[in-house]
Amino acid sequence: MPTAQTLSWGTYAQKYDILFDYNPFYQKLHRQVMQEVGKWSVPSGAVLADIGAGTGNYSLAMAQNFPQATVLHIDKDEGMNEQAAQKKYRLELSNHQIRSLGVDEIKLAPDSLQGLISIHALYTFPDPAKVLQNMYEWLEPGRPAVLVNAGRIVNVLDWQLAIGWHLLRKYGFKKTLEIMREGKEVSRQNAYIREIQRQGGYWTHSHGEFCEAIEAAGFRIRHSKTCFRGVSDFVVAEKP
Repeated sequence: MPTAQTLSWGTYAQKYDILFDYNPFYQKLHRQVMQEVGKWSVPSGAVLADIGAGTGNYSLAMAQNFPQATVLHIDKDEGMNEQAAQKKYRLELSNHQIRSLGVDEIKLAPDSLQGLISIHALYTFPDPAKVLQNMYEWLEPGRPAVLVNAGRIVNVLDWQLAIGWHLLRKYGFKKTLEIMREGKEVSRQNAYIREIQRQGGYWTHSHGEFCEAIEAAGFRIRHSKTCFRGVSDFVVAEKP
């Protein structure tokens, strides 16, 4: 029976990054997040954070968008952080700091962040409500947060069909078959995630429940929506 220990985030990340160019739903989510982040007013010397930053697709984009700020990439998985580091060096970013920390190991001063994001990470944390409270504490009053979480149980076959149909129309059968074979490990890891969700090991929630949890931590929600084919919730909030 799969557990959180069975799931290999490093393996997942390697293949997911390879497939980034082929997954239109991930690309759309990335655009949506960065469009919101692009609206931020970030002063010189600001500190921004990505909590559960994975392979750095978002934290690196923030560092590129805001060279006047320091971006903290925080994740505990060494494999993911190694991939983020490789991309960071290729991009020659000096304002991007990778911190290999579990969410319970993060030590940030109150009101020390001028913006933060957390994308598809909260559901994996043992105590998401506590993490949201910490995020609220770390954020400077009046500053924004973009919080996206996968709250519904993953339907692996449905995702395979949706991505496969997109690939067939764009690349044809032969290329689609190659891509899907390359992505086999992603499907395997997603199946583990689904089973852990079913067992109650990962946080699942409705859109309303996610918004309620964010407000309970003290945030004020500016706007919210579902995203990622209805699996995830997208909330733009701020610390009053």
